[in-house]
Amino acid sequence: MDQTFLLEPDIIAATENVMPDLNNELVVAKNFLKQQSAATGDSLYDHLVDVVHKILSHKPPDVVDNFEQYSWEVKQEKFRPNFDLLNDIYLSPPQLTMVRRVDEMFRLVSSKWEKMDNLGEDEQELDLEEDSVKPRVADLIDHNYYFRQGGYGLPESECFAVYIALNMLAIKEPVATVRFFGKIFGTKANYYVAETDLTIEELDRRIREFELKDMPGEGLEETRAVDAEEQKELMGEGEGHEEKPKEPVPPKLPPLPVSTWQPPPAIPHERPGQGANKKVYWVCHLPGEPWVCLPDVTPEQIRVARNIVRCMTGDLDAEVLSFPPFNGTERNFLRAQIARIAAATCVSPQGFYTYGSGEEEEDIDMEEGGGDMDFNPNPFYQGHTIKDLLDSNLTYWVHHGRCILKQGRTLWWNPNMGMEEGLEEEEDDGPPPVEPEVGPPLFSPLSEDARVEGLPAWSPRISTNLAPDRALAVLRSNIWPGAVAYATNGKKSECMYVGWGHKFRPPNYSPSQLPRPQDEYVIGPEVMEMADPTFADEEAYRIAHLPPVPLPVLGEGEGEGFGEEDEEEDE
Repeated sequence: MDQTFLLEPDIIAATENVMPDLNNELVVAKNFLKQQSAATGDSLYDHLVDVVHKILSHKPPDVVDNFEQYSWEVKQEKFRPNFDLLNDIYLSPPQLTMVRRVDEMFRLVSSKWEKMDNLGEDEQELDLEEDSVKPRVADLIDHNYYFRQGGYGLPESECFAVYIALNMLAIKEPVATVRFFGKIFGTKANYYVAETDLTIEELDRRIREFELKDMPGEGLEETRAVDAEEQKELMGEGEGHEEKPKEPVPPKLPPLPVSTWQPPPAIPHERPGQGANKKVYWVCHLPGEPWVCLPDVTPEQIRVARNIVRCMTGDLDAEVLSFPPFNGTERNFLRAQIARIAAATCVSPQGFYTYGSGEEEEDIDMEEGGGDMDFNPNPFYQGHTIKDLLDSNLTYWVHHGRCILKQGRTLWWNPNMGMEEGLEEEEDDGPPPVEPEVGPPLFSPLSEDARVEGLPAWSPRISTNLAPDRALAVLRSNIWPGAVAYATNGKKSECMYVGWGHKFRPPNYSPSQLPRPQDEYVIGPEVMEMADPTFADEEAYRIAHLPPVPLPVLGEGEGEGFGEEDEEEDE
């Protein structure tokens, strides 16, 4: 068998004639770089990819000089312990939620204007004719500019967000007018308050619901009669009932004392669209959150709110713990405080508002309900000078908020109305007539307000002394800290409240004392306890009430024999 042997020079010559394969060499080199480390499990290939990616993303100068630093940073980011998750969890900043809400409001309001731009000329004219039906939103940005000139108002960013939120309220809810009432602080969250007038359709619907609540249900008397018959049958008083055996009659006891106290009649609360419920108020915690409608206020809630002091928490469903006890949650207490603030701090220059259209003011009778009539801005108002508005007597400022009486209503209600009608038929002497309570009329000047510790109820001041022609008059309430109003020498005026919802009290506040315990009954024979009898008394009573001993009855034979013996003895 022949064998061929290649010498070393022949092998070298054979390899020199073979062309190198670049793809094969790249595969071999890549596999070599992808060899994983026994300690970390990483490869040089992946590390170089990460380093190059980091350098290309940052694009720093002088990469060659800092290459080792970038390599070390890549290793440090990659080989951290498994329990370190701080860099893996994304925590959104707290401002992001508010920004998203505001962005949603902006899109909602901007879509309305884009719709107007896309309409034709004829459609735009029809839309302009319907503007009287659309909600009217007060220009908060314009009013806040003047409040800022006087040193009050909201920050510009917050003001713009609230203004967009008011527009969102006008679009989503059945309201006719929208005005920013103010801001009430809370321990956990604040309340932005919007004052609105309902549309005619929504107001009629609420009035019907209010009347149905006070109206008795149909067939109530028949139901009561049926219940009475069923009760008689259960008690055995119906027809055909079986006679039960008579039981021994217990001893007659003196009657228990009966209380003659009668609770005072409940004061009815005013219907929607009247008095303290003339306006409807909506609240939200932050601009962009949904608006929540506050319920109507009752006279009892206003009366109790005057006797307690409580900070808002920001939770509408929070319980109100106080004495006297408050009937409702924080949403009812907030509504009562808003009614009190609106009645005392809604002020404007004299003549700024007028009844109706301002043409038939002389025909209005205030006693027939003029105090609850609607009023509108006076189209003929020409404004007052700054000197008159800054007068210390405040005769050029008036209240346009309806005064709340001690009853908790704006219109007085006679509690003896039903009793007087019944007594007139019987011609008996009834209770003495109640003198009706009368409050200050609408548009009463601020000069009649009570003073607080020697100070007037309102403090006027000018916004600036550098340019009196461009200055404005600002009023600050001393009774409700946080209530302010402004007026220019033109036709602009507005009021706002930003505070905690507390009224200033000259003396230190002290809660109402609990009532005294009820007195015991007067000691007398009717209620006096008797001493327990002794054994001797009980025995004597038993012996005295023993039945009499019956006499013995004699027979017929015994009687005859006894008679004969007597005769024999007589013989």
